[in-house]
Amino acid sequence: MKRHFFFMQVILPLLLCALCSPCAAADNSESIVVWRVEPKTGVTDKDADVVSAMVAMEVGRISGKQIIGETEMKSLMVGEEKKLSCGADDTACYAEIGAALGAPESVIGTLAKMGDYWILYLQRLNVRTATVLGRAEFKAKGDINLLVEGIPPAVADLFDKVVAKTAPPSVPEPQPAAPATTPIPQAPAMLPEPAPAPRTLTALGWSGVGLLAGGGAFMALAGVAHWQTNEAKKAYDAGKTNGDRSDYDTWSGTMIASYVIGGAALGTGAALLIWDLVAEKPVQAAVVPMPGGAMITLAGRW
Repeated sequence: MKRHFFFMQVILPLLLCALCSPCAAADNSESIVVWRVEPKTGVTDKDADVVSAMVAMEVGRISGKQIIGETEMKSLMVGEEKKLSCGADDTACYAEIGAALGAPESVIGTLAKMGDYWILYLQRLNVRTATVLGRAEFKAKGDINLLVEGIPPAVADLFDKVVAKTAPPSVPEPQPAAPATTPIPQAPAMLPEPAPAPRTLTALGWSGVGLLAGGGAFMALAGVAHWQTNEAKKAYDAGKTNGDRSDYDTWSGTMIASYVIGGAALGTGAALLIWDLVAEKPVQAAVVPMPGGAMITLAGRW
């Protein structure tokens, strides 16, 4: 009884419109009726509307035919008779309405969510024979973005077509290796290490130089005094001095003092100069005042 009511209230007016408008029927022969995807468990009407619009757009793009959606059908159908009378699996009901609109094919589908999985199921119907021309099912785990990406291949499965994908950028083929006869570039010659900067003498070093010079002078004086001492001894031994040893004693004392002072100056000067040249850190001198005098300290590191 319900089916008879639906036919009288919906199908019959649509058939009359189709019979009275042969031109419109001829135009719809190259059309496809795309029904709204029915929301199932876990799916809101808003999500179903968005997915339905994308499915309709992909059907038109892949099939190349005009799409008749629910917006156009609602202008011909009063109320919600279709929704009340056609179940999700009632393909014959959908076929009758599609035939009344003059479209040879219809696309119906459902959308459900189980756990984290989105499940989209589509069917393509021949409205004249009420037979299924194709089925497609797509499952995606995660957010709805993954489902959106799967709509184009799912619709392509309905029409046995492959969705064109953007070809990856071509990778240039590797060039053949250079022949063995190609000379191998030589490594650059090692540059000599820069010579260290000459070390500058400090005050201590110059003191050593001064002591060396003074010590050399005293050693020269000691040499002269040594010679004169020998001469005075010869004169004394020969009796030329009448027993006077003053010349001998004077030169002898000068010789000994010059040797002592010159040797000490040479040793000290050499030590100070070497210390200043080879020490890791320049020798530092400090004068510390003390009661009744001062103390000189020398600091350095070898």
